[in-house]
Amino acid sequence: MPKIRILSADVANKIAAGEVVERPASVVKELIENAIDAESTSIRVEIRAGGKSLIRVSDNGTGMEREDALLALERHATSKVNNIEDLENINTFGFRGEALASIASVSQFELLTRTVDAVQGTKISVDGGVFRSVEESGCSPGTHISINNLFHNVPARLKFMKTETTEINHITKQVTWAALAHPKIHFVLSHNGRTILDVRACDSNLERARLVYGKEFADNLIEFNEELPDFKLSGMLGKPDFNKPNREYQLFFMNQRPIRSSMIAAALKEGLSATIQKDRHAVAVLFMTLEPNTVDVNVHPAKIEVRFRNERTIFSGIVKMIRNVINKEKFIPKIETSVNRTPERTHTEDVPDGIARVDTHPRNKAHTITQQPATPQTYPTDRNVERKQTPFGETRRTKKTESEPIHTEPNIDEGSKTDTEVPRTVVQPSQQSIPEGVKLKLLDFENVELKTNLFKTYIVAEGEDKVFFIDQHVAAERVLYERFVNQLKSNGIPVQGLLLPVTVEVTPQQIAVFKVHGEIFEKLGFELEEFGGNTILIRAMPAPLPTRAAAQTVTDILDKLPEQPHAEVALPKAIDDALITLACRAAVKAGDTLDAKEMINLVRELSEAKLPFNCPHSRPIIIEMERDELERRFHRQ
Repeated sequence: MPKIRILSADVANKIAAGEVVERPASVVKELIENAIDAESTSIRVEIRAGGKSLIRVSDNGTGMEREDALLALERHATSKVNNIEDLENINTFGFRGEALASIASVSQFELLTRTVDAVQGTKISVDGGVFRSVEESGCSPGTHISINNLFHNVPARLKFMKTETTEINHITKQVTWAALAHPKIHFVLSHNGRTILDVRACDSNLERARLVYGKEFADNLIEFNEELPDFKLSGMLGKPDFNKPNREYQLFFMNQRPIRSSMIAAALKEGLSATIQKDRHAVAVLFMTLEPNTVDVNVHPAKIEVRFRNERTIFSGIVKMIRNVINKEKFIPKIETSVNRTPERTHTEDVPDGIARVDTHPRNKAHTITQQPATPQTYPTDRNVERKQTPFGETRRTKKTESEPIHTEPNIDEGSKTDTEVPRTVVQPSQQSIPEGVKLKLLDFENVELKTNLFKTYIVAEGEDKVFFIDQHVAAERVLYERFVNQLKSNGIPVQGLLLPVTVEVTPQQIAVFKVHGEIFEKLGFELEEFGGNTILIRAMPAPLPTRAAAQTVTDILDKLPEQPHAEVALPKAIDDALITLACRAAVKAGDTLDAKEMINLVRELSEAKLPFNCPHSRPIIIEMERDELERRFHRQ
């Protein structure tokens, strides 16, 4: 049996370096954090060969005296922690005392430092963890560290280094994150003598984003500052139409420390679920501020992951604050031409993804008005009941019998009751006309006039120096969804009884889900009954829902409900999904012909909605086009 022995200091340091120094970017991160802790106002990073041959980080911070500089290169030497209790109140970035010793063990290391009051500085040279020289030297106040030939004495690590472009991309991300979190510090990054990043000190995070990513990128951000009793959340959110196909531009900071957090990413996605499409991802730079003793930053060697003491509270708090931000803003995408846009930055080998390849021009479906199929919409006479449909999904019965059970309730939305009492007549396009000067209530815009309806899908309105396009289907979806939510919280969704039940064929799994969640269907306005085998009967249904859509709506909801009855997170989400499905099925469709009165009523109710800019599926409802844009396209400007 092999004997147990103590590792040599050289081997132990190299093992520690493997945990802390993953690649050149890891070195840059550790040195920048030390410079920030030293109260620097200027940090310069010089890189050669992607960090393989040289990494130099210089700052103008407090610097170190000779004795402290020597101790800083010993393992577990730190000025940040005295006892175990201090680990629960970490307010600095570096605190373990491992970084410099680990880096020096796998490189040719030189440290030059001087305090403001000292006449001479101290120069220390280390090669592969072995001290070579310690001497006095002249230098500017602060600390200047040079790392030459990283991993030169660890060939196994060196061969896993990537290309220069890949390594400088990672380094640039580290510098960019630090620059975003510390706008009052001047950051400079150069590679092979060429400047990649040079951002002066400024007063705000939004201004720093402008300096790092450019004006157009920053112009598409919404700055915010929210606060709850447990923590604060500030930062910048991209407008809903300014989104990305991946999470590359979701950056999270905890007490100014860049972190990775799947929980924060999930909370961000949940908070923006009403405005960002499921296959797209928001642009977000989030800064969390909370008490150090409520979070553990010591769970990862590189301190990039943290553990929150009360993760559920943090999650729900982020969702709440993100939704507050969304509800305060006006998100109406604009149709823009490429004439006014500045050319995208050119790509060079030295300019990494995090800087040059930022997509500063939103290219999202929200900018394109897509005509949906204008299939003719008919209103057949059901065997159960003949009904007419309004733009909002409201239905009115035109035939009944004495034996027929009636469960209809008065419309809770009194504002639309009068307008929907009379069954509407479908107007043929040739008969439809909109009187000149018909006014619309559209949000807080003034002097808005209804003009026409395009492709029996888009309501067109004219405002002061702009034109609005409103998708009638998604607008009705939003109106109905919010109405259903309010009705569910109060008297319940109005019910429509059926003369003859509708038969629904389901799977055994769907039957099992129905047995668990039958009361949810009652809340939604359905009266369902098992009919043996794999059959369910619909005896009553939500009044706004067309009978032809009843069976599909039931099966869709069954598919979205969780199998377990007490899933704390999944159940409310499933109920909300059911309301969204119900609103979608009940809403007026693309291709339905609306008369002027119906369009006016729809836009009025939309204007009173809590979130009138996106449907529950996150699709845009309103798009605007400036008059200047039209004049540019017709060369009037």
